[in-house]
Amino acid sequence: MEPESILDFRTENEDILAARARSVTRENQIQLAIVLVGSENPKEVEEGAAILEEIVKDTIHSEDSRVCVHYLALAHARLQNYDKSVRLLDALLRTEPSNMQATELRRVVEKKMKREGLLGLGLLVGAAALIGGIVIASFALKK
Repeated sequence: MEPESILDFRTENEDILAARARSVTRENQIQLAIVLVGSENPKEVEEGAAILEEIVKDTIHSEDSRVCVHYLALAHARLQNYDKSVRLLDALLRTEPSNMQATELRRVVEKKMKREGLLGLGLLVGAAALIGGIVIASFALKK
């Protein structure tokens, strides 16, 4: 699996509609939330995250909780809430240190954080250079 492909998880609209049409059971709610996390629409990803958060609060079944926390971390990563994603993955890894999916997702999220941090820093430096150039040009024109 390519490093970024974990975050490229996508679901088709038909799958979302089918998941919404199912009866409301805990299992169907989890499936709906997972499908929404794969949506290209950020509002649907947020909806999926909200469903997963509610399930995690009410869950005592460790398997359901593990799955929900994993997809909740994925949702936050897809929404670029990287810090929250890492915190969730750290909590999951404290209880399941050998969880390879969580370990891999955490690695991908950290890589994405570093890349976007460097990109943000590059944009900031570029903007500062542009402003500096404009200031220097304005002084040169005044002479």
